[in-house]
Parts: sequence; structure tokens; C-alpha cells
Amino acid sequence: MIQRAKTFAGRDLLFLGILSAAAFAVGLREIYNYGYIGQDFIKHRNVILSFPGSYSYAETNPPGLYLFASFVRHHVSSAHYLEAVALAFLSFNTLALWIIYWFLWRGISLPALRYSAALFVTFVPFRVIHSVVIAADAFTLPVFALVALFTLRLLGNPRSYLSWAAISVSLCAGMLCKYTFAGLLPPVALLLAIGIWRSPAKGGRLRWGAVGVMALALPAGLLAFQLRECERANGVLTNGQWPPKGTPPAMRWSDILTLQRSDLALLSAPEFAKGELFGFRSYSYPGLLHVSSVTDILGFSQPPPATLPRDWDRRTQEAITRTRSTRSQVLQEASVRWCIVYSALAVVGSLYCLCLSALSLPFRKPYLPEETVVITALAAGFYAPIFLNLHRVAFPYLLGYWLPRLVLPALVVFYGLGFVLLDLAARNLERPFPGRNLFLYVFAGYTLVACLLFVGFLT
Repeated sequence: MIQRAKTFAGRDLLFLGILSAAAFAVGLREIYNYGYIGQDFIKHRNVILSFPGSYSYAETNPPGLYLFASFVRHHVSSAHYLEAVALAFLSFNTLALWIIYWFLWRGISLPALRYSAALFVTFVPFRVIHSVVIAADAFTLPVFALVALFTLRLLGNPRSYLSWAAISVSLCAGMLCKYTFAGLLPPVALLLAIGIWRSPAKGGRLRWGAVGVMALALPAGLLAFQLRECERANGVLTNGQWPPKGTPPAMRWSDILTLQRSDLALLSAPEFAKGELFGFRSYSYPGLLHVSSVTDILGFSQPPPATLPRDWDRRTQEAITRTRSTRSQVLQEASVRWCIVYSALAVVGSLYCLCLSALSLPFRKPYLPEETVVITALAAGFYAPIFLNLHRVAFPYLLGYWLPRLVLPALVVFYGLGFVLLDLAARNLERPFPGRNLFLYVFAGYTLVACLLFVGFLT
């Protein structure tokens, strides 16, 4: 049986405390530089100001973002509600990191790789940037982390009414924030059905199965209601993003699954705003996802222009056009090249862990810790609605369906699974190769350099 320490050691708590504090400080600087003004800002701001009257299910997002931001505006600060919302987002995401750390610690046994994984997922740019941007993406990691935690608890002990209520509420919150949380329902239902079947109290399987059905019926019903409202409103989700039947796919499976020669141009870390990235089939999906994951591709973290209006209201009434400094461009080009290894590990590690997870569940074989099985299954579920529809949507390049914010929690997990793969490889060798510890420390140093590059262009 695979064993893992149940709690963080003292030095782990010290390291992770410093790490999360540093991430919080970077987020505060983002807020100071108006990093919360991101994609679709004008639309989000206008809906917040007039919510609920102006909200319609024709929008791309459920009402959760606007409900929360409107509450903050009316009950916390009407003048600085945007900063208050961004600060709340930053706090939620910092707390969610601790749940992610816990899952990493349970899936990785070698200290050097644990610390490396925690470093990377803490400072990887897409996570940092979208932990403060006023958009529904900022909710995804906190809600995902809660769903993963309660799924794990119920997998081990399905006889807890409180845990069933908690996972039902967490999934409902997810459905109100992003429609992609629909992808969590199948893996959660599968994992919890296995947990009930494994339960030693055979006479209680029917009862707890009924409890499980009722708990998952609430978020499923909420999703169905919202999809019906989208259909009635002729919304983007149900009608606006699909091409006519018979139209050849804009993004082919070959574009989705394989690299292409033109991807070499991505090593120069091009900017989204200059129109170099969303050309029709200019680059492969893996190439676009990599460059947008390890750079500030949308420029949200770059310093605001010196011409920014001094009047506070005017500053937050329009989007801010930012440009990279020469220093930032150099650091981002280095990041694209330096982090190729992490993206490669994420792909291989995710596929490997997905296969081992599939073997671990039905046969109860300890190929992976249950924590890793749960987080892998949920990440795959969250990723599936976007990935499986890339070849179906009308304008996947122009509308940025390759941007990491759409699959944020899944991508955080996938990068973490790259470190899980290294840990499995290092531990399962019959004889540790000479210099294994040296390799692990060098790799930890390599990861530290990557994170210093991230912080360099994010601040």
C-alpha cells in the first residue's frame, strides 16, 4: 500500500507559508497596477453596476460573478468595489493553493520535487494573473479545490451527510460561475459511486446511493436550468459559437494534437494584442497553450501607462492598453524556452496518471494514491468540455479558446502531475541511479530559475 504523511512537516509549513505569502504579495502588486482590469472588462463592469436588471443568459457566463461583485459593491465599498472584489479573489486563490499543496504532498514523496512542484504551480503566470482579474475564471481554482477535497473525503467515507451537502453546494457554486464545471459531474459521480460500492456497510449502499443522487441532482438541475435559459435567450453558449452543420472544422484534430513547424516562432513570446497569435491555423493548439501559460500573453500584469487618468472613476471606466518593456520581453522569451520541459512533463505525466488512475479504481490497486487519482480525474473532467469542442466551435483561434484561463484548474493540476511523474520514476527504479539526489536538486534549482523569470515579468 502507498503511504503518505498525513500532515505537513514543520519545515513544509514554513516553506509553504513563505511561498503563499510571496504569491499574495505578487497579487497585491497586480491589484495596485490595475491588473484586475482584464478581458471583457467594460462588459463585466456594466453588468455589475446594473445587476440584476441588465444580466441575460445570452452572456457567455452564468450570473455568479455579477452576483458576487454586486454584493461587494453594495455592502463593502461602492467606490472601490473592483479592488475589493480583486482582493477577495486573491484571498480565495491563495487559500485554494493550500489544498493544491496538500494534494501534491500526498502524491509526491521526494522533498525536492514537492518543493519544486509547489513553487511552479504557485507562480506559473496564468494562475497568478487570473487570480485577480475581474472575471469568472478567478473562481475556478477555489471551487475546483473544494470539490476535489470533498470528493476525496466521500471516496474514503461516503457515510457523511455533511460532506454530501458540502460537495453539492460546491458544485452548485461552480455551475453559477463557469459552465465548464459541468465537466466535473461525470468523474465526481463515478468516484463517489465507487466509494459507495466499496463501503463495508453493504446494507447502507442503497441509502447512501440515494443521498448521492440527491446531492448531485441539485447542481445537475441548476446546470440544466441555465442551459435552458441560454437556449431561450439565444445565448452564445448554446447558439452563438457553433458553425452551420457541414462546415469544415476551423481547428482540426491534427492542429489540436500535434506541433507544427511554425510553432518555432512562438519562442519569441509574441503578444496577443499585436494580432500575431490568433491567425487562422498559424500555430498548433499545444504551442499556443504553452506560450500563453508561461508568459503574460494578454499584458494584464504589465505596468499601466504613464498617461493613465488621475481621476479614479475614469481609471476604471475603460480598458487599459499596456505594452511590454524591453526587460519584460526578454524575460518572457526566456520563459517560453525555459519552460518547454514543464509543458512536456505535464502532457506525459497527465496521460500516465490518467492511465494509472483508470487501473487503480476498479481493481483497488495502489498504482497511485487516491488523492492523485481524484485530482487527475477531476482535472480531466474540467478540461474535457473545452478540449473536446475545439474542433467544433466556429472561431477557436480568434476567440481564444486556446487560452489557459478557460481550463485554469485543470492546467494547474496537469503541471503538478508532471512532478508526480518524475517522483514515480525516481522512486520506482530498482536501483537509484548514481547522482539521483544531485539531479533532483539541480531540477529544483531549474524550477527556481523558472519562477524567478515569472516574477520578473509579472512585477
